[in-house]
Amino acid sequence: MALGLTLLAAFLAVLQQCQARFAANESLARLQDAGRQALSVLVPDIEHAGFYGFTNQPSRRIAGTLPAGIGDCGANFALDLRPTVQGSDNSFQLGADARDCAPTATADGARAGADTLTVRHASLNLATPHAGRLQVYSSRLRSAGPLVMFGDGRAPGVVDADHVVRDLDVHSYYIANSSVGEPGKPALRIKSLTESAGAAQFRDEEIVAGVEDLQIELGVASLASGALRTYFVAPDSPRVREGSIVAVRLWLRIRADATEPGYRDDRDFVYANVHFIPTLAEAAQRRLIVERTVALRDVGTP
Repeated sequence: MALGLTLLAAFLAVLQQCQARFAANESLARLQDAGRQALSVLVPDIEHAGFYGFTNQPSRRIAGTLPAGIGDCGANFALDLRPTVQGSDNSFQLGADARDCAPTATADGARAGADTLTVRHASLNLATPHAGRLQVYSSRLRSAGPLVMFGDGRAPGVVDADHVVRDLDVHSYYIANSSVGEPGKPALRIKSLTESAGAAQFRDEEIVAGVEDLQIELGVASLASGALRTYFVAPDSPRVREGSIVAVRLWLRIRADATEPGYRDDRDFVYANVHFIPTLAEAAQRRLIVERTVALRDVGTP
């Protein structure tokens, strides 16, 4: 009987260790999957910043009447194509004069201390004129000329292989305090310029839950003193205007869905301009820092 009890105790100890290892591996796998899911959305979007069809020049003119709601996130927020990539440091901020652009009730507000990233480009697929949707009209034969922006559903010229219409995509990424159905669990969300009932709309949707921080730096290429230099700065630094934005460096801090018994990680997470030390309760949740530098494919000359 004593031998049997000893073997049973050993078996239970091994079983407990196996269960703990399985839980740790499962938690890490979910963290990595969340990181891959977030990057699968962010990276292609950033890569195509500044793509406007037959041109990457951000000059534009407006034709016809613009749809209602186009200024909800700022009077010129959707119309100004010059900042193909922009952001705000440690805050949620879009247009300076936004009227109706706050995070939705589901998001429970933007998470304090996280950055905001906005990306602008034309849609990769061709579109048909659609009233209420802000679109761009470009010509292969006049690629050096300005784009024509319209939103009344009437193309400002012939539409054929050399004259095309694309939707204008304006995407703003931020971290919300809550995810869908899980109050208090942060999430990466996106505000996208789209259309609803014939008017422009900035739709607010969740990308992936568990992302508790987004930090970005913008890579600027500048011809200083005749030499080309590239450096990374905070998204709202005055140095952003010294040259052309050619890359975006981003960090995501992702936390596990639940705590792990016996797990404790209270180290100082240092990245971008952040020093994050988990509290005693937070230290029981596994975390992952994902870093990626993304080069823009369509950039002008500094």
